[in-house]
Amino acid sequence: MKKANRPFLSKYRIFNYRDELSKTTPFSYSPQPPDSFIKEFADYFENTVNWDSPGVLYNIHPNVNVYGQIASFLAEFTNPNFAQDISSGKLMLIEKQIIEYFATLVNWEPRETGGIFTFGGKGTNLYGLKVALDKTFPNLREEGLCGKIKVISNDMGHPCHIEVCNWAGIGIKNCVRLKTKNCTLSIESFRKTFEDMIKNGEKLPLVILNGLSTLNHAVDDIQGIAKARDELVAKYSLDYTPHIHVDSVLGWVYLLLSRYDFEKNPLNIKANVLSIIKEKYLLMANIKYADSFGVDFHKTGFCSYSSSLFITKNKDALHNIERVYHEDNTLEFSKCSPYNYSLELSRSHRGPISAFATLKTLGVEGFVQLLGTFTECFLYMKETLNSQDHVKVLNYEENSNILFFIFKPFKEIEFKENMDPQLVEKIRTFNTEFYQFLIHKLELGKTNVFFSCSRSHKYLNQSFGSIKIYSYNAHFNLNEAKKVLGEIDDLFKEYTQGFETVKNYNIFDFLDVKGISK
Repeated sequence: MKKANRPFLSKYRIFNYRDELSKTTPFSYSPQPPDSFIKEFADYFENTVNWDSPGVLYNIHPNVNVYGQIASFLAEFTNPNFAQDISSGKLMLIEKQIIEYFATLVNWEPRETGGIFTFGGKGTNLYGLKVALDKTFPNLREEGLCGKIKVISNDMGHPCHIEVCNWAGIGIKNCVRLKTKNCTLSIESFRKTFEDMIKNGEKLPLVILNGLSTLNHAVDDIQGIAKARDELVAKYSLDYTPHIHVDSVLGWVYLLLSRYDFEKNPLNIKANVLSIIKEKYLLMANIKYADSFGVDFHKTGFCSYSSSLFITKNKDALHNIERVYHEDNTLEFSKCSPYNYSLELSRSHRGPISAFATLKTLGVEGFVQLLGTFTECFLYMKETLNSQDHVKVLNYEENSNILFFIFKPFKEIEFKENMDPQLVEKIRTFNTEFYQFLIHKLELGKTNVFFSCSRSHKYLNQSFGSIKIYSYNAHFNLNEAKKVLGEIDDLFKEYTQGFETVKNYNIFDFLDVKGISK
């Protein structure tokens, strides 16, 4: 089954579900013997990714903290329902404890802060939208949506910003994706757009800002946008204030650095690395000017899927969704009932408990060490790749723990806007076929690396079929980074010796699937 250096728990195999369904063992009337079931069940782990392997560089998907898994597993035997404390006991305290901890990290008043674990990052944005709508339209619960409603996001934001507008009945056309400048939303663009909406009689319940965007780890100017919002609310005497939600499901982890002493630097982090992670912390610290934010522990918190937390500065805005719930200062046992305001009436314990165990057992020190290591590794890989004349690192100017690069079909290429379309297509084909070669090698069991290829990612407004490397693996370090680059280099050399595609392997591109191009 699992081998430390193999990207999958089995030999990679392309199959289709319809054929596999025809081969499955039917559900029987009689109980299946345990040994027979275990053997059958083991077969379903085919093609399962080994996230513990340092060669897996596919998306921001961590290997999981053992203590988080064990704690969740043990709690499972009590079968708690986190919709109310009566069915969960004191375990419900864990959720409250995490919410108050994060309130202190962003300098909010802990007792006034509210939050709830939910089904994923999309859920945190959906809660942000729901709270925003309720604040803007006090009679929403009884009368429903009315009037012209807009939501502001930007072109670096996650596709789910659009999707939650669909789910809430606002319509995707009313999600305004403002164009960014240097990967962040400019205050001028926001100010003009919001002012135009006011003049057009439109309402803006929600502004979604990025707190470490997926493709470039950008953080919007939260403080600046909040100030511009407040100025326009005062200027036009609006009867509501747009709610600012920060989609920080990746970037929340840098909030932990509020407890690190950058001056003394007790972990002896290298100066250039320390400077980068400090800058990210300072940008993320401005979340204190927002009204809510999201956390994915299953992304940058080493927890299993799914473990997501929505946090809001004003707990009443969350608790008042169904108009029936209130928490006093003591909150006596038997009175803690999230089902009175949550989207889910059946709530898993896994998110809160795995997050609790991971935060406890890694501590701030553990997270800082890992962030420092990842940053050092990606700086090394960026510089190494960029020094090779057959490689172009597309995001070289960014200090993010993600790399987009392409192999050049020939060395003398000048990259600029409005390149010859035939040359762009030649570069794109050269790289997407290299990725086809990677999948072919995985099928043969002859490579220990696995990464992704993005047809939608753009450089100079053109898509080159870039190779994407992303790692959030606790085993990843400088030695592993060197091994990975060595394997990729060996793959490329073999690829250039001649490779004919024998199959048309699917290249999964999340943004392509979502119909969004960056």
